[in-house]
Amino acid sequence: MREKAGRRSAAIAAFACILLLLPAFAFSQSTAALPNTGFAAVREILDKNCSSCHDWTGSRADVVGNGKVVPSEPDKSPLYTMIASDAMPMSGDPLTADQKALIRDWIAAGAADSSGAADSSGAADSPGPADSSGAAQPGSSSRFLFFPSKVAFHATTGFTSTALLMGAGIIGVVHFIDMMNQGHIYRDAIGFTENDPNSVRAPWVIQAWKDDDSLRWWHVGLLVSGEALYLGDAATGLSMLTSPTPGRLTKQDVHRYAFYTHAALMAAQIVMGFFTTDALSRGDHDTVIALGAAHAAIGITIPLVMLGAGLENILLL
Repeated sequence: MREKAGRRSAAIAAFACILLLLPAFAFSQSTAALPNTGFAAVREILDKNCSSCHDWTGSRADVVGNGKVVPSEPDKSPLYTMIASDAMPMSGDPLTADQKALIRDWIAAGAADSSGAADSSGAADSPGPADSSGAAQPGSSSRFLFFPSKVAFHATTGFTSTALLMGAGIIGVVHFIDMMNQGHIYRDAIGFTENDPNSVRAPWVIQAWKDDDSLRWWHVGLLVSGEALYLGDAATGLSMLTSPTPGRLTKQDVHRYAFYTHAALMAAQIVMGFFTTDALSRGDHDTVIALGAAHAAIGITIPLVMLGAGLENILLL
């Protein structure tokens, strides 16, 4: 009896130990199953979904820097809020709930590097060279043409085309004012009045237009160069275009509406430029005055809108 009682007590004790150890075992198993919340896991997500447009995804220092991430505060981190609202990625499918949760947990845990230490050097996270198989490591696929990323190409072509179009606009205004002054000199010389027929002044309008030949070709050259770069800028912009956010006006919305504005003005400017040139070649004074003033005004407005959109876009994530 005593032997049976001892065995029974031993079995009960063993069973009790098992019950006590089960929570610890379950916790260890669940912890082992959790994904790596260091930067290496985050970088893998960013490399696959964000690196085609952003060149900062391969380095923890760049991701955490410039206010993109506020360690321990995911809801104040633009990186997380943008992906949580599906405003990012700008192209492709939104991140999955698990991917969003991993990034949120990483930020909430202090935005640690791959080893778990929340340092700020970012040295451990810099993208390494290709491995022995020749496959590129995370962060190495973000280049676009000869630029670090598509965003870098978009920004460079945007600001360069803005400068060229601004130069073309300024020269266009100077050319227009100079033609008006020349026309007025001719008018005073021949004693022309507003009651005289257009056929009398048409030759003088044509002559004033041809006298400023150098300015005209500087205007055309800057315009063509600026519009060529503008096409590249517009193409990459359209590839990264985001959808409107219902109920609120985001920075992306402002940039998108600015793009629609200067693109529409650009189309109108090109059409108006052809009509203005035709009127000048015919010496049609009244049409030249009406179209020329509008053409010059739009020519200055376009680069100003582009400049505003570009400066605003610098503030984007």
